[in-house]
Amino acid sequence: MLDLPQEKGQMRRDETQVWTLPTVAAGMSTVPYIHHFITFVCRFLAYSNDNEGNPFQEELIPQATSSPALLHSMAALAAGHLARSQPHHDMAATKHYAMALHELQESLSDPVIARADSTLGACLLLCVYEISHSRTSLWLDHLQGARDLILFRGGPKSNEYLTRFFSFLDVSGSLSSGAGPLLDGNYWLEDTDTGDGSERPKKMKWPYYDDGNVMADHFRQLMIFMAQLSRLSADSMGELGINHPDIIVQRAYEIHDDLLAWWQCCPPELRDQRNDWRRQNRPRKLTVPETLEEEAFSSTKSCMQGCIIYLNHILDPFGRGPQKLEVVEAINDILEIAREIPEGYGLEMGIYWGLFMAGVAIFNDVVAEDLIRRSMKADSNSSIYHADRALELLEVLWKRQHQYGAKYDWREVQIQMEIQILQLENQSTHLGRIMSLKSSILLTGGTGKVSSRIIPLLSSNGNTVLVASRSGRCPSLLNTTGVKFDWFDSTTYASSFSQTQINAVFLVAPPIIDCVPPMKTFIDLAVEKGVKRFVLLSASVLDAGDGPMMGKVSKYISSLGVEWAILRPTWFMENFSEMQHMFSIRDEDKIITATGEGKVPFVSADDIAAVAFRALTDEVPHNADHLILGPELWSYDEVAELLTKKVGRKITHVKLSESQLAEAMTSFGIPVDYAKLLAQLDTVIKNGEEERLNSVILDVTGHEPTRFQDFVERCVESDVWVKQQHTDI
Repeated sequence: MLDLPQEKGQMRRDETQVWTLPTVAAGMSTVPYIHHFITFVCRFLAYSNDNEGNPFQEELIPQATSSPALLHSMAALAAGHLARSQPHHDMAATKHYAMALHELQESLSDPVIARADSTLGACLLLCVYEISHSRTSLWLDHLQGARDLILFRGGPKSNEYLTRFFSFLDVSGSLSSGAGPLLDGNYWLEDTDTGDGSERPKKMKWPYYDDGNVMADHFRQLMIFMAQLSRLSADSMGELGINHPDIIVQRAYEIHDDLLAWWQCCPPELRDQRNDWRRQNRPRKLTVPETLEEEAFSSTKSCMQGCIIYLNHILDPFGRGPQKLEVVEAINDILEIAREIPEGYGLEMGIYWGLFMAGVAIFNDVVAEDLIRRSMKADSNSSIYHADRALELLEVLWKRQHQYGAKYDWREVQIQMEIQILQLENQSTHLGRIMSLKSSILLTGGTGKVSSRIIPLLSSNGNTVLVASRSGRCPSLLNTTGVKFDWFDSTTYASSFSQTQINAVFLVAPPIIDCVPPMKTFIDLAVEKGVKRFVLLSASVLDAGDGPMMGKVSKYISSLGVEWAILRPTWFMENFSEMQHMFSIRDEDKIITATGEGKVPFVSADDIAAVAFRALTDEVPHNADHLILGPELWSYDEVAELLTKKVGRKITHVKLSESQLAEAMTSFGIPVDYAKLLAQLDTVIKNGEEERLNSVILDVTGHEPTRFQDFVERCVESDVWVKQQHTDI
């Protein structure tokens, strides 16, 4: 519950100042939100716990009595903040947001009102609303609107609190939006000359606890370097970085030297602040203003170290060189600052930025990841801002790095997640990638070994994923929907295309010998519905046009004039952990084949899924046949020996003839013709036709393929082959 003021229609800040709100126009239901804005939200807009002399309280709030746009913007932001912990406020937030937009549009038609602080303030509050409450990029639209209003008012004036607030949003947003600040120059710095001979405006003391403006002045100086890094990052990913990387390097070193020189000139209380300042022995306890100033110093220090990491990342985004000592020290400094922050404290924005950059710089460090994760989860009771989207990006980045053992550029991951807001000029490759990653992809065989592993890769990549299976079920992942699909029921084909425009399809054939008729019917329908790319899961023994199964389908797809890729993996490692061999190993201590002494380069379904993911999402179509092989050759005798060693009991390879194997499979209910075909494939192995290796997985995905011994060890850890305990009843 909110504590409401005793007098209806009034908000009291202290005994001498009362603001009367237009409750008739706004409605009494608005009063609690305006109260929350005054007592909490405005204290955290620019600085944490900004209680006294806050210009939002002193100057902006009184203008809500005559500005419906400002009033509803304040109510929307307050309701949006409350909705983070109390979802029933969400409807009110949406309503006030819509009303604020309407009133703001009306305000812009009057030049006098358009120049008023109330109009600029409303625009900036709507920007904060989108930053703190929404997952969309509309915050940039509002920020651009605020920029236009500032220019309409005669340009930025550094002594105005709204210009300073705009600069915070502008520069901090530019670090992650993909381009430099919206206004040129270091417009947030204090003016040294009015230009007309008049007296220079009195310097603003804000926040109140910053004695002598030490923190505010130095943070505004740091913003110069933040803006430079933002522009440098944008240029490094554009044509300048591609055609003239030497210019990027030169500019980076210039910024680096200037940044360090500035830092050395900072006052000792900022530069040399101990990270454990809260636990230092002092003659007396710090006052509240002194504590807040120390916290602000920590934030500035964290932000500065984040800039060091960012600069080095621009120069080496994929970590190809050894990590520099200054980066290691910056990471450690930021993490130490985070460890010292008491549980439940809100974070200064500079610490958010430092933690994010530390998260970018670490590599497969689960301890650091956990600290960053816990620190970046915002407490809605102590901040209006949060780092949910940034943390989501880090989680995707960390997951990829753990999975593939390679560094990724967070800016590329950001584009793939469609977080990056600005489309950089003259970057057709990045724009094309953004557009392609908005695509919807249909996976047939949705519950199978490969498709089930592709789903999370596509979901985390920002694609819309339709999982086609007879059950219509799908995992609970972002942008993932299940659709009912049965190869043997052509009436289910069209439903796959009824929900959204499908751009690519992953094809897994039905388990029949003559799979061409149903697959051709579906493929023709897909082309008719606008599908541009097909990726077919075939098999290593089936070249295009050969064999009774997927070979003919491969030839048909490649002749259609669409984008395509054929995946021809060898035998799956998972046949030992999820299919027929699992049961015979677990229950009978046997592996039964007709392969004789033949060897196989067993491949992991995870690696096949990784190749499929790239074939489905890469901007440039593969239009290629990928023979997907594991890194080593294993006979089934050698597999049995390895399992014997790892599971702790004798595992035997039972060698049958082709006819005996077909008969055994038929006894388990497999159709006779299909059983004969599968048995013939074992003979292919016996004849040595699978004894080959290549580098396709590494070439396509950038990571080394899974080793069979590592696969077995993971299975043993998961008790895959532990005998079932049977209890007599």
